[in-house]
Amino acid sequence: MTIPLREGPGGRRPVLVVGAGPVGLVLATELLSQGVPVRLIDNSAAGPVQHSRASVVWPRSLELLGRIGAAQPLVDSGNRLDSVQYYSRKRHIGAVEMSRLTDTPYPFGVVIPQDTTEEVIRTRLAAHGGEIESGTLTGLDTSGPRPVAEVERADGRTEQIEADWVVGADGARSAVRHFAGIELLGTGNDVLFAIGDGPVDGDMDPHALVYCYSRTGALGIAPFGDGQFRLAISVPDWNEEQGPPRELFQHFLDERSPRPGLVGKLDWSTIFRARRRVAETMRSGRVFLAGDAAHVFSAAGAQGMNTGIQDAVNLAWKLAGVVNGLYEPGILDTYDTDRHLAAERIVLTTAKQTSWGLFKRRHEIAARDGALRLAHRTGLLQRFGAPLMAQHDVSYRPAESLRDTLPGLTRRLRAGDRLPVFAAHGTPQEGAGRWPSIDPARFSLLLWAGERQDTEWVESRRALTATAPANVDVQDISAWPGFTPLLGSGPTAVLVRPDGHIAALTAPEPTAVRVALRRAGTSFRAAAAPVRAVFGPASGTGHNIEELAS
Repeated sequence: MTIPLREGPGGRRPVLVVGAGPVGLVLATELLSQGVPVRLIDNSAAGPVQHSRASVVWPRSLELLGRIGAAQPLVDSGNRLDSVQYYSRKRHIGAVEMSRLTDTPYPFGVVIPQDTTEEVIRTRLAAHGGEIESGTLTGLDTSGPRPVAEVERADGRTEQIEADWVVGADGARSAVRHFAGIELLGTGNDVLFAIGDGPVDGDMDPHALVYCYSRTGALGIAPFGDGQFRLAISVPDWNEEQGPPRELFQHFLDERSPRPGLVGKLDWSTIFRARRRVAETMRSGRVFLAGDAAHVFSAAGAQGMNTGIQDAVNLAWKLAGVVNGLYEPGILDTYDTDRHLAAERIVLTTAKQTSWGLFKRRHEIAARDGALRLAHRTGLLQRFGAPLMAQHDVSYRPAESLRDTLPGLTRRLRAGDRLPVFAAHGTPQEGAGRWPSIDPARFSLLLWAGERQDTEWVESRRALTATAPANVDVQDISAWPGFTPLLGSGPTAVLVRPDGHIAALTAPEPTAVRVALRRAGTSFRAAAAPVRAVFGPASGTGHNIEELAS
């Protein structure tokens, strides 16, 4: 018998999320916070898996986790990461100072075990009324109007569950991806890394992610705090059933680290196979993929879980908006276009970082080290490296290739870029008061006067505020001087998505904003009464708003 999922208000079927790792937890919590019923199923629902691999939460992820109230608990529970340091043959060749980021409440990363991250997000899930059910996906029928999932319980009982939408956040071996018939595509050779957590006694940097390169391979060191570290070493092969021993980590620490240390008894170790794979599509009808189910790549830069968190938030606000009637269903098509190219870019950059660390020829090593030293001295490493590591440079600009997504040489923003504005479902994020706050579920229209806040600007602002649709928040951000280098000196209307990315930059007049809203998946509604507005030199004329409404 097919059992519809428990229904929410109005008879809506909720979303079925498969996989309760960090990505599935964030997605489910986001949906619940926006009133969308969710059923979250995982085959290890008893609790977080101890000693899982992800260890660093970067600034952009903290900003997005702050939406559900999870950022500050993670900061309090983890160890602050102020910089990323690069060494070659035990000599310093460059650094990226995360503490110099100026457009975020979190100018640092957080090193924290994944099981602790999951526990924090589980707490937020429960606060929104969510729960995790134990079950294994054994089938998914997408031939009907709605997907029907077959779930096997621990006692052997099987359910046929119908949902409006199914999201696979169930890891690199995703059952959802398999049953949906979506291929994981990619090229390049796999690279093996031995990864272990444990104490290291010595003069280790307590607040830096350290990459150490040598002719025999690479070493990464991440500090958990209190003398505990994550060690990741490249190895040529590994055929043993057991995890790599302490002695192996000690050997490569002695060989590659600029600072001596004594590795203690490991809490956990494993072999990680760095691959380069992205799903052919991240959406097939009413089925979506997120996190490792959609993409896998090298551990270089600790970008995996962070990329999945961006998937979760990108999908959640769009899916919730469609379910709640805020947006047209077509907006869901942008999930794949947004995140697929972003994932491909992360695959490329992490693969490059991995290959650079494995150079063995003298001329390759000399070129890499010389380039990093020069970039460090000129400030280019900081200029481009900090946003790259923080994932602040992820953009949803219209693009046909990865080249189109590369950041420009200026700070001037374009449609698709991240804007330093922050949202929360409930209590505002701690430390975010220095920037405008936006609605976490709806589009926001931010009005920027530029150099002059004269009478014409006041009239333009009044007209836009009076005619804006009820589901769009309107704010004048002209008093925030930090936006001058980002938005320029002329008057501008900035349509911002709930995740803080720019949907459109346009003239601050109703016709242009109306077009931008329609293209973004919502619509511009008529005011209760005609409003007369006088606009700046760019438009040169007034408009009757009632005539513009459709």
